[in-house]
Amino acid sequence: MFKKIIFTFLLFSISYGQLIWHEGNLKKIEETSLDIIVIGDQDPTWKEKLTQIALLFLEGYKLKIDSEVFSPSMVIEISLIKSNDLSLYSHHIKLSVFDLFLTREKYLENIPKGKILKKFQKGIIYQQNLMGQSNDEKIIQDIENSLVKILDIFINNWYQDNPMKQF
Repeated sequence: MFKKIIFTFLLFSISYGQLIWHEGNLKKIEETSLDIIVIGDQDPTWKEKLTQIALLFLEGYKLKIDSEVFSPSMVIEISLIKSNDLSLYSHHIKLSVFDLFLTREKYLENIPKGKILKKFQKGIIYQQNLMGQSNDEKIIQDIENSLVKILDIFINNWYQDNPMKQF
């Protein structure tokens, strides 16, 4: 009985921690660059279509997309794998937001010296993954729907961290 209680407590504490790891990381992000990487498809026009879908989706919200912005940057990686013997495709969509940061130790170390810090690190402040499978006929439509779904999840999390942007 005691083991079950501990196991349940550990399970809920781990899952709760996984749900809110990004909370607050998207605060004050108002403008970002967008990069879409498509792996496993040879059609260059499809990448442009996915980029347009993402830009049109984000245009409806108050998150500005500017290709000249260096940091933060949003990277959407779409991987497509075809099964050899079946007409099935697997796809994986990963949305990551990268930003520059400075460790506290480096900051505190250089304050008394009066140095200007030039070496920032780049780190992930938000990440979301989505996987799926589809047949040969519906793969393009399924990936486009999955892209919109993962962008919707991102926007919901962005609004949680920036609630005043809704008005």
